[in-house]
Amino acid sequence: MSEGISARGLRLLDMASIKKLTELGSTDYLRWQNIKRGKARLGADEVEILGKAFPSYRWWLMTGEVNPELKQSSPDSDEPAG
Repeated sequence: MSEGISARGLRLLDMASIKKLTELGSTDYLRWQNIKRGKARLGADEVEILGKAFPSYRWWLMTGEVNPELKQSSPDSDEPAG
């Protein structure tokens, strides 16, 4: 079974700076911390912010697939994100 959008979002959150994510959108630092610690669920606004933080992973974040033709990769893909 493949991981869902929430699991993919949490993977990106582990790779990100919470401070940078806070600057990219309206989600505050405390909420990001709570999501990372499993005390809150990742919402649509946070998924959108993660897409801004990781533009080459947007397609993967939403679908779980890579699309090299569009320079869309994943954290563990062998395809370069461009």
